[in-house]
Order: sequence, then structure tokens, then C-alpha cells
Amino acid sequence: MFRKISAASAAIALVSATSAQAAETKPCIPAETAESLITYILPGALGAVRTKCSNSLPASAALLQIDSEQMQRYEYDSEKAWPEASTAIGLMVGQDFPENMEMDAMRPFVDAMIPAMLAQEIKAKDCPTIDKVYGLLEPMPTANLAGLTVMLAQLGSNDGKEGRKDPFNICKAVSE
Repeated sequence: MFRKISAASAAIALVSATSAQAAETKPCIPAETAESLITYILPGALGAVRTKCSNSLPASAALLQIDSEQMQRYEYDSEKAWPEASTAIGLMVGQDFPENMEMDAMRPFVDAMIPAMLAQEIKAKDCPTIDKVYGLLEPMPTANLAGLTVMLAQLGSNDGKEGRKDPFNICKAVSE
């Protein structure tokens, strides 16, 4: 399941899907910048999961509670995270991005792609497990949730796995 969550987080690396080969040559994204991207896309990602799972879960499921206090915090934190998240997007798309294009102009595209990409990855049979994980993680502050997601992505990176490349290239954690 964590592999699916990590995959969903990687899918949230949305724009890199436009050029998987280009991801191999892109610079890594610093962990803090990746955390901002996760924070930014969290409400959209949850919306996509909620839409996909709405017919598979009871109305009382934690995932389906759209007006929760925590969801309001996610949305607030998402807005604050945009400037740094746009840096991550710029790093991911690199040369594929028109040089004179403002990142704010890309924002609606980013917001629309997240739900579409996630919806393709989610299977109805996984919804109860996703809801359980969401319920366990929901009380966690947004920054901690983003940090955990990035750490799991770093731990599950495809380094050394032939023929596979992570679309969400997060810089390796510095050993202390």
C-alpha cells in the first residue's frame, strides 16, 4: 500500500509525465522543495482519490469528509506552498518548459493534471485501504505529512533498478 501511496506521490510529479526520458537528465529536487510540491498538490490529490472512491466507501469514511478542519488546513497550507512548489515543477520540466512562460500561468494546468493522473492509478478495491491510511495520517500536520511522503519516496527510489527511473527525482538525503 505504501508503494501505491509513493506511486501516487510520484504521479503527483505530474508534469514529468510529459517526458519520461527527460526526467533522467533533470536535476534532483531538494527535499524541502519536494515537500512544498506535496503540500501544494495535497488537496487536489485528495479530491481525485475522493472522487474515485466515493462509490466504494461508506458516506462516513474519513476520506469522504470534505469540510473537515484538517482539509481546510491542507487547502490553506497548499496556497502558501505554491511559490516553492512552482520551483519544483520548474525543475521537473526543465528545458521542456517555454523559457518565457510564467509558472503562475502553469498553475491551472498543474491543478487539472493531478486529479486526472491519480484517478488512473486508483482501483476501487484499494479505496478501503487508502481510507484507512488517510484516517491514520489525517491528524498529522501538513508539513509532517509532506515530509513523510518525501522520505518514503526517497527510500523507495529506483536507484539500482535497471530500466526504471523515478519520475520524481528527489535529491538523496544527506547522511549525518
